[in-house]
Amino acid sequence: MSGLMHWKYFWIFWLGGLAVFAMLVVTSGPLMTDVAPQGILDHQSATTAERVNAIQASWAALGQINYAKWSMIGDLVFIGLYMSGGIIGGRLIWQEARSPSLKKLGLFCVVAYFLFGAFDYTETISQIIQLLQNNGSDLLAGIAGFCQPLKSLSFVAGTIGMIAALIWRRSESRA
Repeated sequence: MSGLMHWKYFWIFWLGGLAVFAMLVVTSGPLMTDVAPQGILDHQSATTAERVNAIQASWAALGQINYAKWSMIGDLVFIGLYMSGGIIGGRLIWQEARSPSLKKLGLFCVVAYFLFGAFDYTETISQIIQLLQNNGSDLLAGIAGFCQPLKSLSFVAGTIGMIAALIWRRSESRA
């Protein structure tokens, strides 16, 4: 295999993405306010400019706007790593599997991780624009709010699918 289609890169990107995700979760506390008790998650699911402005004002009151910017940049890094790892892993499973069903699961992972990346990038970029403009937008908040559950669904589906595929692949290679 040439380029990035190698198991070494899968593990680097996939586990690296999970590590960044864990770091973002652990360090999310400063963005949890009375207005946004779930921090960045409230900003992601806010579907109106009024709600976004209230959340951003609560962060500004605590001096956490720059922290929010860095958290969203960290989210972009996470998305890139985790999506890339999932696509690489799914493609490798699809290419190497002996079982037609495992091949299909590998292809499912590729699609799930691609959708995760597309929805999460759209959501996060919509958030960052509002944060940088220091002004909510009904359109961008609506886009982020629309993408949030789809991103979450594809994240869970891809993660469960990848874990199942890795276990299946290991048992298949031992047989």
